[in-house]
Amino acid sequence: MKHLTIGGSTAARTLPCPGWVKKSENIPRRPAGPAAREGSMHHEIMELCQTTNTKPEDHLGFVYKEDGHELTFDEDHLDLSNIAFNATNALLDELDIDEMMIEPFVQIIPDVAGGSIDVLGLSADGKTLLVCDYKFGQVKVSPEENAQMLFYAVAARLDPLTADLFDKVINVELVIIQPKHKGTVFRWKCNVSRLSKFHGELLVATDKVDKGEDKGNPGSHCKYCPAEPYCPEKRQQVHTASTLGARSHNELMEAAALVTQVDEWVKDVKEELFLQLSRGVAIDGWKIVEKRATRKWVDPKVAEAALVKKKVAKKYLYKQDFLTAPQMEKVLKKLKVNFDLDDFIEKKSSGNTLAPEDDSRDAVVVTDVVGALADLVE
Repeated sequence: MKHLTIGGSTAARTLPCPGWVKKSENIPRRPAGPAAREGSMHHEIMELCQTTNTKPEDHLGFVYKEDGHELTFDEDHLDLSNIAFNATNALLDELDIDEMMIEPFVQIIPDVAGGSIDVLGLSADGKTLLVCDYKFGQVKVSPEENAQMLFYAVAARLDPLTADLFDKVINVELVIIQPKHKGTVFRWKCNVSRLSKFHGELLVATDKVDKGEDKGNPGSHCKYCPAEPYCPEKRQQVHTASTLGARSHNELMEAAALVTQVDEWVKDVKEELFLQLSRGVAIDGWKIVEKRATRKWVDPKVAEAALVKKKVAKKYLYKQDFLTAPQMEKVLKKLKVNFDLDDFIEKKSSGNTLAPEDDSRDAVVVTDVVGALADLVE
């Protein structure tokens, strides 16, 4: 997939903070985490279904590949894709979509600003344009005044590939299909004059980008910005938040408004520390260690057989799945069964994590990092 400097996913950041582009130069893209890769796989399934007139179940066994990782589309993923697939078809029928494009790559400024639209459609009477985006995450996203959706609509209006779709358009339906949320389909309607206004706002921001604006304007839009861990304006915002008192209701409200941003900044800085340490960069006060080991079955089937032989009834061994080792120890204690599980248990770390230098765990030897960073902070 082609990525331009300014895309739909960064539009909401570019408008208030054009300086992020300059600040992010030469900062490598962070690898996607498991949730992001799974969402991308569902996007691929939706694209396959719409372009080949098939259903999600027709693609069971499909292998999605990204950054050296592979994810197989299986029965566990089917429900989510089916919800999105059925919601899409119902929406297309309701809006009487007669002409449709899947993943068209449209640009506002050639080779600078643009992106791919999941579904772009035009009603049979030519008066309604559909801009549809899939979101497979847990955090609910509203299409109302959504900068990403407006960005895509403006790009479709300007790009020669799709501009002729707007000949009779009066209304634009911005739709987010998010199957992990009740309702699934979230819609907001605007007219073409709203697109013109947004285009003007975007041109002001992109002009600043073109002129090399490098001053940051911190806010909630900093989330996912590559430059956030290095941004002096963001650090100043965090410092200001740390000096706020809570001696009055107003002070508390002011501090409360910054809590989420500070938490996200800390998380992003830790992820960047982990990434750089994994690449062999020395950072005073920090190291990478193995995550604390948890006790797990060496072989659950062997442990189950041993417990059955000890005459522990099977009803005590399961909830839905075979109980974990710590859970089983509690059950045996409750039943007053004297049985040593040590031969069936191993202590195993689930990976590496970031820790202060004075942590008692030994630092691990690192080379490079590939894959998820989402779980690095304990």
